[in-house]
Amino acid sequence: MTIHIHKLEGCAPTPLAHYLKALAILRLVSAQADADTRGWWKDEAFWLSTKLSREDLLRFFLEDYRPTPMLSPWNAGSGFYFREGKSTDKDPATGKLIKTGARNAPTEATRTLAALLASTSTRLVDYRACATVAKAIVQELGLDSAPTEADKPALIAALRSRLPSAGMAWLDASVSSLGEEFACAPLLGSGGNDGNEDFSNNYLQRVLRLLTDAEVEPLIAGALFGAAVAGARDIAAGQFLPGGNGGYNAGVGFESKSAANVWDYVLAIEGTLTFGGGTAHRLDQTAVGAAFPFSMRLDPAGYASVADKDRDDSRLEMWLPLWSMPANASEVRALLVEGRARLDRRGAANTVEFARSVAKLGTSRGIVGFERTAFLTRNGKMRYSVPIGRWSATSDAHEDLLGGDVEKWVERFNRVAREKNAPKAMVGASRMLNEASLAVCRPGSDPRRWQQLLIALGNAEAALLSTPKTTADPLKRLTPLPPLGMGWIRAANDGTPEFRLALALATQEAAFRTRAGEAVASVRGHWMPIDRSRPTKFATGAGGLVHDPDVVCAGRDLERDCVALIVRRMHMAPTLKARGLGLLGGRGTEAAIADVMAFINGSIDDARVIALARPLMAFAHGQGSAAIERPAPTKPDAFYSILRLTHLTEPLQREGGEVCIALDSAPVARLLAGDVAGAAAVCLRRLRASGLLPTVRVLAADRARARRLVASLAFPVRINELARCADLVTKPYVTDIA
Repeated sequence: MTIHIHKLEGCAPTPLAHYLKALAILRLVSAQADADTRGWWKDEAFWLSTKLSREDLLRFFLEDYRPTPMLSPWNAGSGFYFREGKSTDKDPATGKLIKTGARNAPTEATRTLAALLASTSTRLVDYRACATVAKAIVQELGLDSAPTEADKPALIAALRSRLPSAGMAWLDASVSSLGEEFACAPLLGSGGNDGNEDFSNNYLQRVLRLLTDAEVEPLIAGALFGAAVAGARDIAAGQFLPGGNGGYNAGVGFESKSAANVWDYVLAIEGTLTFGGGTAHRLDQTAVGAAFPFSMRLDPAGYASVADKDRDDSRLEMWLPLWSMPANASEVRALLVEGRARLDRRGAANTVEFARSVAKLGTSRGIVGFERTAFLTRNGKMRYSVPIGRWSATSDAHEDLLGGDVEKWVERFNRVAREKNAPKAMVGASRMLNEASLAVCRPGSDPRRWQQLLIALGNAEAALLSTPKTTADPLKRLTPLPPLGMGWIRAANDGTPEFRLALALATQEAAFRTRAGEAVASVRGHWMPIDRSRPTKFATGAGGLVHDPDVVCAGRDLERDCVALIVRRMHMAPTLKARGLGLLGGRGTEAAIADVMAFINGSIDDARVIALARPLMAFAHGQGSAAIERPAPTKPDAFYSILRLTHLTEPLQREGGEVCIALDSAPVARLLAGDVAGAAAVCLRRLRASGLLPTVRVLAADRARARRLVASLAFPVRINELARCADLVTKPYVTDIA
C-alpha cells in the first residue's frame, strides 16, 4: 500500500482556525476514510501521512465527508426557538410594530434547522437523527425560548442521556455541567456561541451550502493546501479567524468586507471537537468543577497589547500543543482531552505556572512547543482569538527558582493586586512581575532575564511599602520577600560590575548588637521596617507599618541611599558594643576595589545597581561562598584608601598584628559639607593615632567626588583588599619601636 505524505500549508499553528483545521482533517480522515492516518507539525504547517493521494483527499471532503452533528438548544440562536411575532399595528408612542406575544416568527436559524430536517442527503443521516431528538426534548421541557442559566443544566443533562452518540462530541467540546453547575469551554465562547453568533447554527448553514452549492467545491484545495482559489464568500469568519471579519484597516482600502473560505469555518468548528471538556476533581482544590484541556484564566502578561481590563473581561486562555512525531487521531485526542500541565505534584493553575511546566518538560511526551492563544475583547465587544506567544518545551537550569517560598509570595501578592480596589502601585508591580516570570521560562538561560525578575520582585516589595495599610492587614498575609537561595545569584550573575556592587551592598549582615543587647538591623532594615524578632515579617502597628528611624533609604537613588546608610550607621555607632559601622560583607560577595573605583569615577549604572540591590537583600546568609568572579586588581585611589581605612567594622590585619582604628564621624560630615581638606586631615590623624604612618600629606577632591567617596563606604571590601589600601598609603606597621 502506498503511503502519501501531504504538507497541508493551509493548516498552520496560527491563526486559531488553521490550527483547528489540522485537528479536524486528522480526525475526519481517520474516522471516515483511513484509520492509519498520522499527523504532525513541521515548518509551520501540518503534515499528513495517509493512503489517500491528493486527489483522493479532495474527493473525500467533496463526496464522502459526513458532517458531525452540532446542536445547541440551550442558546437562543440555535434554531430551536422562534422570535416573538409582530402585528401590523404600531405603538403610537414609539412608532414600532406591536408584538403579538406569540413566538411564531421564523428566523434565519429556525429556517436552517428546518432545512436540515427536510434534507434527504445520506451524509446528514446522523445530523437529522440528533436534531429530531433534541427538538423533542425541547418540546417536552416546555421551552418556547432559550432556557435561563438556572434551567440549562437540566436541558444539557437530558441531551446527554438521550442524544445519539454522534451528537455527544459537540456537547463535550462546548459545555460541561455537574449538578447545578454549568461551565463553558473557552474555545467555544459562552456555550457554543459568542454574542449573537451561534457556532452550531452557523456551522449548519455552511454545511448545507457545501452539500448544495457547487461553486464552493474548489475552495477545499485552498483550505487544505493553501492554494490561491477564487471564490471566498462574503461571510464572517468569527472569533477563530479575525482577519477574515473585515472592518477598518483589515484589507485593501480604508474598509473591507468580511471574506472567508466556507471550508475554513466548517473545518475549524470540526476541529474544536477534539478538545473535549469534562469535569475533574482537582486534588489541590476543595471544589469539583469543569476542567478543559490546557486552559486557564488569562494573566494579562507576555503580549504587546496587554491591558488590565483583559484580566476581568476575557475568558480563559489556551495553550495549543505542537508535536513533531507522527500521531494518530486517538493519540492526539488523548493528549488534548486528558492533557494537564503538571507542576511538581499538582496541575498548573495560571499562565506563569503553565510556562514553568513547559520549561520543565512537565507535559505529555512528544510536544515540542505550545501556541499560546487568548480570547480578547477587541473592536467593540467582539471577541477574537489572538496568538500571544510561541513557547518551546525546553528545560531551563534555573527554572526551579520560581517555586517554593518565592512562588507562594508571588501568589499572595498577585491575589491582593487582583482585588477590585487594589492599590495602583501593586497592580502595576504585579503586571511587571508576571511579565518577568514568563520571560525566564523561555528557552535559554539569560542572566539579564533573571535580573529583570529580581528587579520586578524588588518593585513588588517596594509597592508594599507604598501601601502600608494594605500591607499591614493580617488577613492578606503580605511579607517582605522570602529568603533567596544561592541559585538566584548564579542565575542572575552576568559578570558586570553593577551586579557585583549590588550583591556586595545587599548581602551585608549586622555585625554587632547594641550595648543593651538589642538586635541591630541588617542592611535590609534601612530600606524597610523589619520586625527584629521575626526578620521575615514587617514591623506593623495599629496604623499600618511602624515608623522606624533606621529606615533612611528609598531605593530610588543609589548615591543618596548609600550616603543615607553611612550617615545613619555613623549615628548608630556609639550605641554598639564595638566601635565601627556594624556591617560585615557577605562571604564571597564583598566588592572589588576595581568596581568601587568605577562607582566613584561615575562609570557605573547607578539605577541598575540599586534596582538589583533591593531584592538581593533577601539573600539567605550562611549558604557558603557565592564564588563570584572578580575583576582584575586595580590600584585604589589614595583618598578612598585613607577614608576606607578609617571606617572599618573589624580591625585591620597587618603583619605586626591587629590594628584598631577608632571611628570618627567628622570625616563624613566634613566631606558632605564640602570641607575636603578638613576631612582629609581628620582621617590622617586617625591613622597616626592607630600606629599607621601615612605616606601622603595632601588629598584633594571636588564636592561631587567627595560625596561619591562617602557613598562608596556602603560597599564592603575584602580584608586582603583593605591590606592593599594600607600598603598604598601607609608605611609598614611596627608594634615595637626601639
